[in-house]
Formats: sequence, structure tokens, C-alpha cells
Amino acid sequence: MPKLKPEEVETRSREIIEAARRCFLRNGFHQTTTDDICREAAITPGGLYHYFGSKEEIISAVIGGAAQDAVKHLGTMAAAAVDTRSSVRALTSLFSQSLRDPDLDNATRLDVEIWAETLRNEKLAQTTRDSWAVRRRWLESLIQRGIEEGFYSREVDASGLANLIMTIWLGLRLGRVLWREDFDVDATLQALFLMHTGRLVTAEMALPEPVASAGRRAGGSQ
Repeated sequence: MPKLKPEEVETRSREIIEAARRCFLRNGFHQTTTDDICREAAITPGGLYHYFGSKEEIISAVIGGAAQDAVKHLGTMAAAAVDTRSSVRALTSLFSQSLRDPDLDNATRLDVEIWAETLRNEKLAQTTRDSWAVRRRWLESLIQRGIEEGFYSREVDASGLANLIMTIWLGLRLGRVLWREDFDVDATLQALFLMHTGRLVTAEMALPEPVASAGRRAGGSQ
């Protein structure tokens, strides 16, 4: 294979990753063969292994690439916002748009398949954890900025709220796949909005505060 410039290697690697993702979304990664990826990327098997040593490396690259793309998109969105309130409004709009995306279910099914595989493959599990940590750190920084600007209460733990929002997002995606037509996107998002703005229950019916963990009671963090 002719020696390529670094930018050409990067471009070709990206093309292979995108081709693999299309294959995985169509067929799942277990059913997708390296020959399928080669055909999709218009590359020979020898050429493919020049860039990636195994199918597992390709899967890891797909996972990592998805995280980088998500954070890049979120970063662009946040940069265009004048303050945290605008960022949260844009993020809410993104939630709404994504839940109506007809391609979201295939992406969720692929994630579920990957998550199941991580129960048996620690290397893939670490890659998956790292990819979601990238998203979570971005969200945590947005929340921390919101606390400093007074958008969120000083009582809010940025890490805890970031974890909650990420978990809710994953749950929304799973709900759409599992319940299909019984999953009412509009009603669900309205309930989420009420919860986020503290209007889900009346003041007199407010729930008691959760019991803090031993570490937090002692002033530490976990």
C-alpha cells in the first residue's frame, strides 16, 4: 500500500468507521462481518487490516467516534448559546428532536447489543464507559456553569444531576424501542419538563429529601 499522509490516513480511517457503523446499524455488530465492512467501505481485507487490527478495534472506534461526534455537536450548540438557560433550552430541543428521529431506534438497538457484549468483554466495557464519560463530563461542566450563573440551585450536585439526565436519556430511548406506539413522546417530555422545573408535585406534597450517603454526610464525595 502506498505511503499516505497523516491527514489521508485519518480521512480513510474515518470513512471505514462510518462504513462499519452503517453496517452495524443495519445488521448488528455480531451479524456484520469484516467482508461486509470492506464492501461498504470499498476496501480490500488487507487494506482494512492496515488501519484496524481486528473487528473489535473497529467496534471500539465506532463507539469512540460516536462519543466524539456527540460532544462536538453539543459543544457547538453550547457555544452558540449566550448563557446556561439558552444551552438548557437548546439541549431540551435536541432531546425532543432526537426522540422523533426515525433512525434513533436502530442506534438504540446497536447500543443494547454493545452493552450486552460488555458483560463478557471487559476491554469493550471500558471503551463504552469511557465514551459515555466524555458525554457526562461535558454535561457536568454545563451544569456547573449553571450553578455559578444562578440557573441551578447551589444545592445541586453537578455530577449527580449529570448522571440523572444521562440515565433519563438512555431510559427514554429504551422506552421508545420497548413500548413502540405506546410510548407517547410528547406526554413523556412534558412530564420530564415538569420534573425538571420542580412542578411535578404541589409544594404541600413535596417528597422528603433523600438521605445522604455516609461520604457526603462527612463532607466527602463519591
